[in-house]
Amino acid sequence: MSKRKKTPNTGAMLELWRPPQDAGEAVGCLASTYTFAPELFDEQCLARFLEIESEPDREDLAFLLERESRLGGAYAGVLVDHTQAGVAHSLRWDVLPVRISHGKQHAKISLLAWHRHVRIIVASANLTAAGYRTNYEVAGAVDLTSEDADAELLAAAVDFLRSLVRFVPGASERLPEVQRAEGFLAEVERRVEGWKKRRRGERTRQHLVFTLPAVEDGGPARSGLDNAVQECRRRGGSPNEAWIASPFFDSDEATSRVASSLCKLMARGGSRKVCFCVPVVRDADSAAILRLAAPVALLRTPSLYQASVSIEMLPEADPDRNQRPWHAKMMALIAEKYSALMIGSSNFTSAGMGVGQNRNAEANLLTIVDRVAYGRDASQLEAVWPEMDVVEQPETAQWLDRPDPEEADAASTPSLPAGFLAATYRAGDERRIVLRLDAPRLPEDWHIHAHDQGERELLSAYHWRESGCSPVVELAWNPLEPPEKLRVLWSDGVAFLPLNVEDSSTLPPPSQLEQMSADDMLLILAAADPNAAIRAVTRRKAGDSDAPDLDTATPIDLDPLRRYDLRATFLHRIRRRSRFLAQLRANLERPVWGRQALDWRLRGIIGIQSLADRLVREFTTTDGSADEALLNLADLLVVLREVDYQPSDGALPKNDFDEVYRAFLSELAGGLHHQTEASRGRVSPQIMLFWERILEECRS
Repeated sequence: MSKRKKTPNTGAMLELWRPPQDAGEAVGCLASTYTFAPELFDEQCLARFLEIESEPDREDLAFLLERESRLGGAYAGVLVDHTQAGVAHSLRWDVLPVRISHGKQHAKISLLAWHRHVRIIVASANLTAAGYRTNYEVAGAVDLTSEDADAELLAAAVDFLRSLVRFVPGASERLPEVQRAEGFLAEVERRVEGWKKRRRGERTRQHLVFTLPAVEDGGPARSGLDNAVQECRRRGGSPNEAWIASPFFDSDEATSRVASSLCKLMARGGSRKVCFCVPVVRDADSAAILRLAAPVALLRTPSLYQASVSIEMLPEADPDRNQRPWHAKMMALIAEKYSALMIGSSNFTSAGMGVGQNRNAEANLLTIVDRVAYGRDASQLEAVWPEMDVVEQPETAQWLDRPDPEEADAASTPSLPAGFLAATYRAGDERRIVLRLDAPRLPEDWHIHAHDQGERELLSAYHWRESGCSPVVELAWNPLEPPEKLRVLWSDGVAFLPLNVEDSSTLPPPSQLEQMSADDMLLILAAADPNAAIRAVTRRKAGDSDAPDLDTATPIDLDPLRRYDLRATFLHRIRRRSRFLAQLRANLERPVWGRQALDWRLRGIIGIQSLADRLVREFTTTDGSADEALLNLADLLVVLREVDYQPSDGALPKNDFDEVYRAFLSELAGGLHHQTEASRGRVSPQIMLFWERILEECRS
């Protein structure tokens, strides 16, 4: 590889979560990580993916409502190593624990889908603040559109994510979170079926290469190292030069095995060159001798295969001289005909590269560029490799056989016994926590506690046995809000059991939503930009005098009628609400991308049903005109009855929309009839006749 000055290629990984221009509405995202910070995923990654503009620290209510309204029509889930998966998280999105025997879920791959765009992100960074903000990491993105879609690469990503889902405890029981994840992957496949496939003759090709243990009924074990070299060989033989940058390594014996595997895969009959880029330990004792945080087998093993070895030091700062711990994983493979670069999650370890019996789940993006005369692609790919200092005399350095700190942390953290498969929260009027247990793999004595305002015991081994040792246990949950998390205690330790919701549409709305009036909700539903309307409403309720007035058509200083309080008049209220209702109808007629998104428009926390409920509340509790309040309800039904859906390519077909929408309208009319029946004596006979006629038309 060239030793010229490298061109830095830096950027914020969080920006990869933002939709490109004209991507359309969010369909869903499924990400994977080893360590996990739910707040980063929720407030940073998801916020960008869903285009939420509110700031969670300054506009908490607006952020909450924006997220709730956007997530209702989209899917979000995270596949997390089971040792890290029991943290508290929003039940609006799923946490799926991945349990790999003698390995860990270490892949960092994210599949993001919007209506007209799909993006695959492969990175070395975990979904943590350190991964996305402070560490030196590497990431690559592959974009697919209707005009340019790499179908093979997408198929590989979907297949790998499906494999991870199979490692979720209780997956064979068709858990709700498993069904949602599989449904999202199937939806992505369906959406890209008609997209124009990318031509396969380009000088630059990209492949996803994975390490994965054998999946029961799902394919053999995979090796990221073997797969990367195989793809390179298809472009021009085995590599004769390899560069590896890894922050973590195995012990000497295991590292020797991985280094041997690499050398055996390289070209024969010529010179072989291997460069290892390793961390340096710098402290007060290291002034006299260089200390390398890597096993000495990296230096000694390649010479057994007639390979020359060089050692370089991983940088401790980025090109802007900001101190950043190195966490990136990179491998360059070079031959006469090509240059290749693999980035992703695989450390140069047995489990990471897929050498030996014990394997992690790892995901990497391999880019192969043809080396042609006067071509720049190969040099541009090599320029991704950062500038590093050479260790001039590696034989005199002190080689420290240090364990991977992630492995050490995992070893020190008690692992939840395999008998605790899953926990599901069932919302609604009769709230339940559903536990799924595997009796043969449970410890002798255990207790499950729920964290909410305090801590309460849900179930113990004694009471479970007394009740018959059922593999599925349903426990009543009286509080309106679900528990924050579930803690499992047994004789050898304490761990957390991930909790997911059975049906997110049944979750109670945020308590702050009760402060929102029918006019507030109508303004949001009618707005061209509902998120901006949410922010305006919440800022106004918080007493912000600078909050925008989305109903003002002209600046107040230019309004000749500003001295009159027309807003308090009946005529003004009618005109204003009529205009908003017309805009509401136009929004309902816009294309919708699936039944889930349509159902959320109708029944979501800020949806048609919620608006109708508030109008009913105004009618039944008003001290003013009952006629006017009931007419407001009638106007809403008239507008809803006149909705004429206008689909577009890829959207929900009109027949499907009408099937769902007409059933909803009939159900809504029936409910409103029941809710207003007790107050009909407060309404004039003419208004009541009009109301009953509208109800009948909507129910027919």
